[in-house]
Amino acid sequence: MGFENLFEPSRLLTYFLIIMRMGGIFFTAPVFSSSSLNNQVRMILVLVISLLLLPVVTPVTITDPNLLWLVISVTKEILIGVCIGGMTSLLFSGLQLGGYLVDYQMGFSMVSVIDPTTNSNVSYSGQVYNLLGTLIFLAIYGHHIFMRAVTQSFEFMPVGDFNVTKDAMMYVISTFIKIFVIAIQITAPVFIALMVTNVIMGILARLVPQMNIMVIGFPVKITIGALMLIASLQLFYIAYEKVIFEYFRQIKKFFEINGLAGG
Repeated sequence: MGFENLFEPSRLLTYFLIIMRMGGIFFTAPVFSSSSLNNQVRMILVLVISLLLLPVVTPVTITDPNLLWLVISVTKEILIGVCIGGMTSLLFSGLQLGGYLVDYQMGFSMVSVIDPTTNSNVSYSGQVYNLLGTLIFLAIYGHHIFMRAVTQSFEFMPVGDFNVTKDAMMYVISTFIKIFVIAIQITAPVFIALMVTNVIMGILARLVPQMNIMVIGFPVKITIGALMLIASLQLFYIAYEKVIFEYFRQIKKFFEINGLAGG
């Protein structure tokens, strides 16, 4: 079905509900929710993409929608969009947390920079990992895969007729806890190297009390942390690419579980 029946009440209602879901996604998902993207531009993208999705989305079948049904449906669609976008942002939140742990070991716990995507203070290493993660996400066409996953959400979770099942919610919680942990583990090479450095510096402080560990240790930890960060970039790319693809496989499985249970 094309756009010729766009002005039918059921099609207009379907289009409106698609906009609600896409709006929740675009205002919470990483990259798309960046503050560098103007709100007016974001709204235009939501309207255009929703219009492009309209022919492939099953129209709302309710014949006599009332105000209560409309409020519940709009709330559901916004929550679905926020959940999809929010779960995707976990991929980057894990990197920022891992970067904070690295900075803590390097002695940069008080150092922060402005994240241009959120206008908030983040750790230096967290911002480095976040930017690298964003570049990897775009380089492997993660935004394209993400939009395909969004399209599949309308297949398994039709607009105006969606119920979250208990099994699906438990599955998504367990899955994204694992992904969040894996994203932090990506920073493990630098974190472990700095922990070993701290242990060695502590031993030296006991063996050579005349040595001023505070003066020597700070530049040593910075140097080792920077060198390990550079040395682990290839490993970071390989590991984080696997995390992204695993995320998309798991979110597709979530759609399938909920669709089968709801049907």
